[in-house]
Amino acid sequence: MSERDQGGSAGDPDASLRARAPRKNLLLTATIRSGGVAAPVRIRNLSEKGAMVDGQALPEPGASLILQRLEVEMRGVVAWRAEGRCGIQFEGAASVEEWVAGRRAPAAIFGQGQSRVDQIQAAIRGGRDIVEDVPAARPTELITDVEARVAEELDHVQRMLDDVAGDLIGDMALLQRHGEALQRFDNACQILNQLSAILKAKDRAAAIAGVNLEALRDRLLHKPDG
Repeated sequence: MSERDQGGSAGDPDASLRARAPRKNLLLTATIRSGGVAAPVRIRNLSEKGAMVDGQALPEPGASLILQRLEVEMRGVVAWRAEGRCGIQFEGAASVEEWVAGRRAPAAIFGQGQSRVDQIQAAIRGGRDIVEDVPAARPTELITDVEARVAEELDHVQRMLDDVAGDLIGDMALLQRHGEALQRFDNACQILNQLSAILKAKDRAAAIAGVNLEALRDRLLHKPDG
């Protein structure tokens, strides 16, 4: 039984990837490198285990490849190919948030954990009670009608830019010349999406803290560039 037969029907070529792990529908420009050839593609959906992409120069099933978007890349193998699309099975686990941002997440988790360990050890040595590390409550902010309309306009602009990106990606010559620029174009669309989500949120502080684009989050929190 083939890979596609195990995961779904021929009418739903990405069903095999969906059966393995929850997927996120996206529209991101990226590059596939396989057999010494680099080709532009669009990522249509993505999960920790794999992705479905479309393009005009896709590798054959079974081919090894590297899928790259700005600073993020994953090795994988082509699981299937049909009608200008292919399914990719990753060698390892991908972070959807990193792929959306096009950047690797900072390795700050270990440092925060070690700081907490140091606090606990200091409390034990000093004979003090160990205080639970509870995050401070954030004030709840109510959305206004004007902000709601601005958020809707941001969504509208993002959809228009997505349509433009779709037209540009269809021009292979343009993609070959300006593939990286189009990836930055995608990143701008993601920023619009994040700003709209913040304006719609009742808890703005929590929404900003949850922004998965690190550079945008730092700017919103007025952190200096590192």
